[in-house]
Parts: sequence; C-alpha cells; structure tokens
Amino acid sequence: MSRLTKVELRRLFSRRLVVLAMLAGLVATAAALVGTWNQSQPMSPSEQAQAERWYQEARADWEANGEQHVADCLEAEETEREATGQVVDFGCRQMEPARDMFIVTAPPFESSLPGLLGAQSFLLLFLALLVGATATAAELSTGSIASWLTFEPRRLHVYASKLLAPGLGLLPVAVTLLALLVAGAWFIAGAFDLTGTMTGAAWVDAGWTVLRVLALTLLAAVVGAALGFLLQHTAAVLGVVVGYVIVVEAMFRGLLQDHQRWLLSTNIGAWIENGTVYFQEVCTAEAAGTVCEVAEHSLGFDGGAAYLLVLVAALVVLGALVFRRRDVV
Repeated sequence: MSRLTKVELRRLFSRRLVVLAMLAGLVATAAALVGTWNQSQPMSPSEQAQAERWYQEARADWEANGEQHVADCLEAEETEREATGQVVDFGCRQMEPARDMFIVTAPPFESSLPGLLGAQSFLLLFLALLVGATATAAELSTGSIASWLTFEPRRLHVYASKLLAPGLGLLPVAVTLLALLVAGAWFIAGAFDLTGTMTGAAWVDAGWTVLRVLALTLLAAVVGAALGFLLQHTAAVLGVVVGYVIVVEAMFRGLLQDHQRWLLSTNIGAWIENGTVYFQEVCTAEAAGTVCEVAEHSLGFDGGAAYLLVLVAALVVLGALVFRRRDVV
C-alpha cells in the first residue's frame, strides 16, 4: 500500500492541472493579504474630516427630527407586522446616529483572523476537491487505469492509494498557504498596531481552527477522488459541486428552512468554527392569524463532524463498489 501511495504521489505532481491549482491557491492567498492590507489602513485625515461632517449633520437632523423618525419607523413596523403576521423589527430604537457609524476603524487582529481562516478554508476545500477529482477522473476518462491495473491487479489497493495520495500531497501545500496567510496577516496587523489584543488563548483557538481546516481539507481531497471514480470526468465532478452550491445553497436555501441542519454549509461551518448556529422560521396559527418567529439553533462540532464523516464514508464505499465491478478498458 505504501509503495502504491508513493508512486501515486509522484504521479500527482506531474499533472499540470494539479500544479496550476496549487499556484492558484498561492495567488488567492496573496489577494487575501492585499485585501487585508487595504482594510487595515486607517482613514486619511480628509476622510475623517468628511466623516465627522456627515456625523454632525446626521446628529443635527436627529436632534431636530429624531422623535418623528422613530414614530414613522414604528408605524411602518406595525403596518408590516399586521400585513405579514410575522415578528418584525426595523431597529427603530437604534436609529440614533453614533460617531462610530461614520468613523471607520480597522478590526483588531484577534477579530479579523477567524474570518480570514474561514475564507481560506473554503479555498482549500475547493482546491482539494479539484486535485482529488483530477487525480482519478483523468485516468478513468483516458483509459490509462487499465494499464495501471496490469501491474497491480488488486483493485481495492489501487483505489485506496489513489484516494490517499491527493490528500497527502495537498497537505504540505495547505500548511504552507495557511502559514503564509497567518504570518502575512500578523505582519500587516502589526504595521497598523492592531495586534495588541491578541492573547495566548486567541492563538490557541486559531491553532485549533487551523488543525480542523487541515483535517477537512484531507477529507475534501478524498471526496474529490471518490467522485472522480464515480463520475469519471473532472468537469462532471466540478459540475456537481458547483451545481449544488448554486441550486441548493444559494437559490433554494430560503425554501429549506426546515432542513438547515442537513445542508453541507451548516455542517462545514460547525466543523471549522467548532460549532455554529443556524436559524429556522417557526410559524404558529393563532386567532389573529399566522405568527412566525425566527428560532436560533446550535450545532456543535461533534454533530457536524459526524454528519460529514458519514457522507465521506458513504462516498468512499460507493466508489469502491463501483470501481471493483466496473469494466475498465
């Protein structure tokens, strides 16, 4: 098994698409750091002066017409509540202008790092799916897998090595990209004096997040490889993944209020963030009509991890069964 895996690792990095995917990850990481640099810069003196003028104008208007603004807002809120039968909150009690609404300050490193790691995790998941899919689908679509089986006829051994290789090959790349992101973001935050609140506990949390992202990246590579065995074309794998994201997660997410718990994005969020929350609209029939409220539900890491591991195991087993029985030419 180890011999086969080593051979697959060497073959993996000989593929042009794999190398291009890793370079794309490096470019995307650099772009994220550029965005972090832009967001960390303080407002210029002229921008601060303009923002202060806008704040003073808004403050003067509030002192003159604030009560009327609140009354109009509450009236519109009540009208919407009667029309829809739902709990409506327009934030009428938070309308008073405050200076921090106009004077923009960059978030400290402790606050911005989790968001950066979360965004980087989805980049790594996509790259892992792509690398895993192209590592297996290309050989099936071209028929080169038949030649490989003449040297190693034990199909399940070949299958296992081809599932392991993409994840193992991508692991050092993922570690490098995450290290570059964290180090670059730390340097940028230090340049703008935004690191003062970064405590040891925050570093520990960030370290655990990185480990969870790396583990999920390995699983994504395995999923990509298994899908490559099932669909036999990299384009087909990407079509299924992108189609799911667009159709289920984007277009019809609002129609799946009762099934938020089972969406991939919810469970991936629970894995990466060590627990997440999702919202579900709950409607009850009353004498005055239907009343709907938004209920908050929590999903821990254990629940999200169990769900994802079951899905991965199911795909791996299905891919093994299909490959074992498929005619290879």
